Amino acid sequence: MDRKLFGMVCFVLAIVIIVTSGASFAYYTSSDTDDNISGTVNDFDVDMVINTVYQADQLIPLNNSLVKSAISKSSNKCIDNNGYESCSLFTLTLKNSGDPQVLNGYIITNSSTYVTDNLKFQIYDSNFNAVTDVISISRTIDEKVYFTKNSSIVGTAVNNADVVYYLVIWLTETGSVQNDDYGRSFTGKVGFESIHGENLTASFST
Repeated sequence: MDRKLFGMVCFVLAIVIIVTSGASFAYYTSSDTDDNISGTVNDFDVDMVINTVYQADQLIPLNNSLVKSAISKSSNKCIDNNGYESCSLFTLTLKNSGDPQVLNGYIITNSSTYVTDNLKFQIYDSNFNAVTDVISISRTIDEKVYFTKNSSIVGTAVNNADVVYYLVIWLTETGSVQNDDYGRSFTGKVGFESIHGENLTASFST
């Protein structure tokens, strides 16, 4: 029975939120053992390269409307005018030397102690155009949150040319002291799956 399988890349995101009186702060860490993870099955050969553009140690809440400005600056990406860290930013590069595929990206939750949906992510293309809407990271274990735009899943066509995305993660500004997420944590993965529902996975963790 012929099946097309694909490669998926996972990485673990670890986030600890700390909020002080009158202001909100978050600690966000992510590390890996290998920047390049690949999957090869039959005629489908896909690699993903994950690079850190900016890794925040201490996040302050960021207004959703300012995310693009924070990541598209020529320098000091994810740093605001006061020198505070407002986001963490990664590049995800898909390389395919096999059959063309359409993949669906997602973030899946391994564990979460959050009590709000204020932890957000968004995907941008290499020109800093939004590929997805602003999306809440799920607090439900094993729940996949797909890359979506206007309520529709975003399909990524992977052919001969590399596909480069920016993944940005931040704590959204609510306009009030955000004590509800004090001391919370999150771990999860980002990955891609075939539109046929088939999976080949590779992962790394802290």
